[in-house]
Amino acid sequence: MATVRRGTSGASHNAIHAQARRNKLMMFLFTLPMLVLFLWIVIFPSLQSIQLSFTNYDGISAKYDYVGLRNYQEIIGSGRFWNSTKNTLILGIGSAFIINVISLAVALLLDHIKHFAGFFRTIVYLPSLVSAFIVSTIWKYMLNSNFGAVNEILTKMGLDSLAHDWLGDSKHIIWVLLFLICFTLGGNTTLIYLSNLQSVPQELVEAAEVDGANGLQVFRHVTWPMLAGSVTVNFTLALIGGWVIFDQVMVLTGGGPGFVSETMAFFIYRLGFGEYRAGFGSAAAVILFIVVMITTLITNKYMRSREIQQ
Repeated sequence: MATVRRGTSGASHNAIHAQARRNKLMMFLFTLPMLVLFLWIVIFPSLQSIQLSFTNYDGISAKYDYVGLRNYQEIIGSGRFWNSTKNTLILGIGSAFIINVISLAVALLLDHIKHFAGFFRTIVYLPSLVSAFIVSTIWKYMLNSNFGAVNEILTKMGLDSLAHDWLGDSKHIIWVLLFLICFTLGGNTTLIYLSNLQSVPQELVEAAEVDGANGLQVFRHVTWPMLAGSVTVNFTLALIGGWVIFDQVMVLTGGGPGFVSETMAFFIYRLGFGEYRAGFGSAAAVILFIVVMITTLITNKYMRSREIQQ
């Protein structure tokens, strides 16, 4: 009898393993079409960009020559490239910090609203539903120096001295772009913080309040450590979004005045499609990819270590 039971148990075990293998095969077959599409649309073109970065390809003709590292050497020595890098750093890091601070503050307010909470959450999230292109187009008209609503309002309020050519001033344009980016990208971040706030155990908050902790102390020692995971996610996503800012620059300034407001993403676009230097633009794209990867890894490592410490 013991032998029969062992044989039955072994057969059952083998059947379970066979079923698990069939399930894995089915899952792979279901994901295979999407995997092939991803490889064809994303991976292969990315690898080809690396190849083209070593050529003088103009983006049109079928023939090109390999120039080695000349494109990279020219980029490193280009003042225009470093200007776009500076703008990208300002917009990327600046928007990541500002969006997270404002979103966390708004999430804390929404978390304490008892009446019409759904309405206010919808209002906060609405800007994220509108594409950056449309929002930028609206702001382009509002900031127009001749008939824009912003200057009209300032004039009617008696603040004529503050009326300005917002999109034509090379000293202020990057800060205007920073404001618009923060205005349009905070909805998702706010909701992530809000969902995390609502998962904070109320028992801990009540225990801290019973021990005499005020609101700031409760936030510092109870709520803030609980938000470590969402801070990591939100800051990383905002930072990546800041590195690849394109729509706002395209619509509002076209990189101008001159090349003053170019970001790295727009710099790459203009090189490849405006100046027909696809090989040079591919080299710039490779550099942007490396920058995004390094900063993302460093940020994630730091934020994860901070989660463990808390």
